[in-house]
Amino acid sequence: MLRTRILPRAVAQISMATSLLLAATLVNAHAESFWFGHPGTAAKATRIIKMLATDIEFTPKAITARMGETVMFEIVNNGKLEHEFVLGDSAEQIDHDKEMAAMPGMKMDHVNGVGVAPGQSARLVWTFTKSGTLQYACHVPGHFVAGMVGQLTIK
Repeated sequence: MLRTRILPRAVAQISMATSLLLAATLVNAHAESFWFGHPGTAAKATRIIKMLATDIEFTPKAITARMGETVMFEIVNNGKLEHEFVLGDSAEQIDHDKEMAAMPGMKMDHVNGVGVAPGQSARLVWTFTKSGTLQYACHVPGHFVAGMVGQLTIK
C-alpha cells in the first residue's frame, strides 16, 4: 500500500521538476537572444573589430557585419569616463537609455553589451543571424544623448 502512494507522488514530483527546468531553459534562451542574433563564442569568431571609446564618441562610427558571421568586438576605453558598448536597434537603445537614466551607477549586465572602465578594454562576441540596421551605443547617463552612438549594418 505504501509503495503505491509513493510512486505516483514521486512521478508527479519528477514531472513538475522537469517542467520547471524546461520553462527555465526556454526563458533563459529567450533572454539571451535578440531579433538580430545572440551571444557567440570566441572560438567561432571569424574576425575582430576594434572599437575605440573616447569621451564622448566611438571610432569607427559605422561598421558592417554579415548575416551568419560571429564577430568579436574589442572595445578599448581611452577616455577618462566609464563607457558601455551596447548592441540594439534604435528602439532598444532608447529603452536602455531610459533604464540607465532611471538607475545611475547601474553596471552593465545585459548579454548584448559590456561596460568598459577608463583605460581598460572589454570584449563582446556576437553572432548575427538576420540582416538589418543596428546601433552600438553608450548609455552611461548623458552619453547617448550627446551622440555616443554608431551604426552597424548587417548584410
